[in-house]
Amino acid sequence: MIRAMRSTAAAVCLTTAMLVSACGGSAGGNTAGQPKTPEGVTNVPEKPKENITLRMLQDGATISDEEFANLIAAPVKAKFPHITVEMVRLGKGEASIESMLARGDFPDFMFTTYPRIKAHRDLGTALDLSALIQTHKLDMNRFDAAALETSRVYGDGKYYGIPFSLNFLAFFYNKDLFDQFGVSYPKEGMTWEETIAMARSFSRTVGGVTFKGIMLPGITDLSTQLTLPRVDLKTNKAMIASDGWRQVFDVIKAANDIPGNQNQVLDDFLVNQTLAMLPSYDARFAALEKLHGTPNNFNWDITQFPSFKGYPNRSLASSGHFLLVSASTKKKDEAFEVIKLLTSNEIQNLITEHGRFTSLRDEAIRNRYGVNMKSMQGKNISVVFKSAFAPPFTPTPYDAIASRHLNEAVKKLNAGQSDINTIMREAEELTNRDIEAELKK
Repeated sequence: MIRAMRSTAAAVCLTTAMLVSACGGSAGGNTAGQPKTPEGVTNVPEKPKENITLRMLQDGATISDEEFANLIAAPVKAKFPHITVEMVRLGKGEASIESMLARGDFPDFMFTTYPRIKAHRDLGTALDLSALIQTHKLDMNRFDAAALETSRVYGDGKYYGIPFSLNFLAFFYNKDLFDQFGVSYPKEGMTWEETIAMARSFSRTVGGVTFKGIMLPGITDLSTQLTLPRVDLKTNKAMIASDGWRQVFDVIKAANDIPGNQNQVLDDFLVNQTLAMLPSYDARFAALEKLHGTPNNFNWDITQFPSFKGYPNRSLASSGHFLLVSASTKKKDEAFEVIKLLTSNEIQNLITEHGRFTSLRDEAIRNRYGVNMKSMQGKNISVVFKSAFAPPFTPTPYDAIASRHLNEAVKKLNAGQSDINTIMREAEELTNRDIEAELKK
C-alpha cells in the first residue's frame, strides 16, 4: 500500500539519527570509561568489514520505491555501512521464482505476504529461522501474538517469516452524510447486526443521487473473523456447510437486502461520497491522505471494526508483510541481522509514523500510527486497536478452490437465485468435486 511520507532526505536523516543514538554513537572522541590497552600490547584497529549487497525479493507484498528507500535501505545503511540492500521486484524484470532458481540467482531475503510463507516453504526457498532466532537473540515476545501465530500456522509449526508490518481493520464513515441525514455516528463495539440496521438509514435517493449505507469486506476476508476453515486438512473435504459459514452468509444477505445497497465500489466512499460506512483495511488511509487538502476532501472519521455477536473486540485475521531468509543465501546471518534491525523499536516507530502499522505489540508505537499524515490529525486511532486480530484458520492446498466457489455463492445469493442453505450446500459440493479432480491428477 502506498503511504504518504515526508521527503526522502528527511526520513534518511531521521533514521540515521535514531540509529546513531540507539547504538550509543558519539560525535566526539571522548574515551572516558573505556578499558585501557595493557602495556606491551599494541591496539590493532578492527579490520573494516567487507562491503556486501543483500538482494531483497518483493513477492506479493506492496512496497513503493520511496518506502523501500526510506524504511529499509536507508536504516540498514545507517546501522551497517558495509551493507547495501537492493530490491528485486517479482514480475518487473523477474518473470518468476522458478526462473531465478533455474539460474541459481535467488535473492538473499524476501518481503512477502503471509500466504506466501507456505508457498516458499513448499518450494524450499525459505529457511527455517529457529536457529537464527536463537543465535541472534531475537526476542519473539515483542511481536504481535496473532501475527506470530499466522507465521507459525503458515510455516507448519515453525517460523519461516518474521512480521515486519501488519494490515489492520478500521470502521470508516462519512460524517457529512451522517450529519446530512441526522444519524448518530457509529460507536465502538458495534455488532454487524447493529451496523447493518444503521445502514438502512441511508437507503434513499436525493436529487437524483442514490445513497448507500455500507460496503462489506469480501466473504473470504469476513469469514476469518470467525476463524472458519475452508477445507479439512485431514480429509481434504470442504467445510462450507456449517453454522459458522451460515452466520457469514446471513450478514452478507442482510446488507444486500437493504434497498439500493447493492453493487458498491470503493469509489462510492472515496470519490462519489455516496456511501456512508466502509469497514475496511488500513489501506484506505493512504487514499484519504491523497484527498487531504483537495476539493474532493470530505469530513470522515473512524471507529472500532464491527464484530459478530458473541465475538466482541475481534477483527479479521492478522495479515500483513513478513520477512523471510532465503534457504540458498550464503549471507544468512547478515540477512537476519537486517531483519532484526528492521523489527527494532526504532525502525518500527519510524514505519508506523509514516503509515505502516507496526508488527510489535508495543502500545506506544501503535498509537504513533500516522502522526506524519495530515489527514490523520484529530482522528482517534487508539479506539481502532481495541479489536484484536482473530486467530488464523489452518491453511490447506485447496483453499483457493473453496474460495472460488464461496465467491460464486455470494454472487448467486445477491442475485436472489436461491436460499442460503441451498447455496452453501452447492458451494461445498462443487468444492469437493474440484478437489477430487485435483487429487486424481
